[in-house]
Amino acid sequence: MMYEMIDHTADVGVRVGAPNLRDLFVSCASALTDISVDIVKNQIPSIDVPIFIEAPCLEELLVRWLQEILFVSETRRLVFSSFWIDEIDERHLIGSAKGAKYDPLRHRQKLLVKGVTYHNIDVSKLDDGSWSAKIIFDV
Repeated sequence: MMYEMIDHTADVGVRVGAPNLRDLFVSCASALTDISVDIVKNQIPSIDVPIFIEAPCLEELLVRWLQEILFVSETRRLVFSSFWIDEIDERHLIGSAKGAKYDPLRHRQKLLVKGVTYHNIDVSKLDDGSWSAKIIFDV
C-alpha cells in the first residue's frame, strides 16, 4: 500500500498511488483502515463481506466504496485487514472486505473517521498509466 498523508485544516487527507485502478481502490481502503486502527499483524480475517457499488463516475465510486467499508465496519464492529476487487470499471465495483470482530484488547483505535468527503476528491490516470487519488476523511 502506497499512500501519504496530506495537510488539511480540520480533517485528514491522503494521496494514494497505484499501478492500476483495482489496486488504487484497494489501497484507498487500506489507507482508511490504517489511519483508523492498528491491525494485529497476525490477525486472521475470518469474516468476508461482499461489496457491490454503482456510481455515475469514478470519484463517486471511490467515495461510495469507502463509505460502505466505513459503514459496515462501524455497524458490525469489524476491523478489516484486507480488501479485494473482482470487477471494476468507471461505474461499478464488485469486491469484498475481509476482517475480524473488533477487540479492544487486540485493536488500538487511532483516529475516529466519521465519513468520506467529496471535498477536493480526485481520481486520475497519470501519463505513465498509473493511478492517483486524493481523499479527505472527516474526523
